[in-house]
Amino acid sequence: MKIVFEQVTHVYMEKTPFETYALKDVSVSFPERSFSAVIGRTGSGKSTLVQHINGLIKPTNGRIIIGDQVIEPHTKRKHLKSLRKKAGIVFQYPEHQLFEDTVEKDLLFGPKNVGMNLESKKKDLPELLELVGLNESFLDRSPFDLSGGQMRRVAIAGVLAMDPEILILDEPTAGLDPKGQEEILSLFKEWHRQKKTTTIMITHQMEEVSSLAEQVVVMDDGKIAMEGSPENIYKREKELKDMNLDVPEGVKVLKYLEEESGVSFSEWSLTPEEAADELMMQLKKE
Repeated sequence: MKIVFEQVTHVYMEKTPFETYALKDVSVSFPERSFSAVIGRTGSGKSTLVQHINGLIKPTNGRIIIGDQVIEPHTKRKHLKSLRKKAGIVFQYPEHQLFEDTVEKDLLFGPKNVGMNLESKKKDLPELLELVGLNESFLDRSPFDLSGGQMRRVAIAGVLAMDPEILILDEPTAGLDPKGQEEILSLFKEWHRQKKTTTIMITHQMEEVSSLAEQVVVMDDGKIAMEGSPENIYKREKELKDMNLDVPEGVKVLKYLEEESGVSFSEWSLTPEEAADELMMQLKKE
C-alpha cells in the first residue's frame, strides 16, 4: 500500500503559548511493499510523521494519501478507524502494551477489536509465535511471568497478528543488547520478505538502515533533509554529521578499503564476509 504525504504540517498545542511545529510542509512518499527507514535526531519529527499513518493524529495542514484513503485536517475520527486494520505500529518498548492474563488473549486482542475471525486466527498463533522465536507452550502463560525479551516478542507478535498491510517500527530495538537487536531485525526482515508489507522503521542507528532499508528519509527540525537509497545518503557524510548523524562503521571501512586498494565494492551494505570475497576476487583479477 503506497503512502504519500503532500505538504503536511503538524502543530502541537496550536494557538497556545506552547505551540510547536513538529512537521513543516513535508512531502514524501513510501512506495508500496517497500522497506523504508526514517532517521533523525530526537525531536526531528520522525514519530510525528508516522503517527499520521494509522490515524493517531491528523495533519494541521496538507494531506496524506494511504491507498485509496485521504486524511486531511477535517477528516472525521470515525473515518480513520479503518486505518487501524491496515497499519500496525510497534512502539518503543512494546512490552509495556501487554495487559491480558495470558499470551493467547493478548495476541487475540487486536484481531478481536477489528472483527477478525478469532477461530481462524487461533490456528495461526503457533506459527506466529515460532516466527518471533517462541513456541506454542507460551500461549497459556501470563505475559508478566516472561523475561523482558520474551515480553517484547509477544508484543510484536500481537501487532503482526493483525496482518497489517503497513508495518511501522518505532525504534523497535531500543534497550536491547546487540544479539537481541540482531534477532529482532532479522524477524522484521523475514516478515517483510514473506508478507510484502509497506514497512517503515524509525531509527537513529545507521547500522540498522544499511541492513534493511531500500529507501532512507532523513529528517531535521520537522523537515525532510534528504531522501534516497542508503548508498546515496552515505555519500553525504558531512551533511549527516552536521545533523549529529553518521554513516555506519561498516560503510566507513568499505570506503577506506576503496581508497587504499583502488577496488570498488558493488554496494555499501555488504557483510564483512561478502566484502572480503569481493575484495579477493578483484585483487586476483589484477
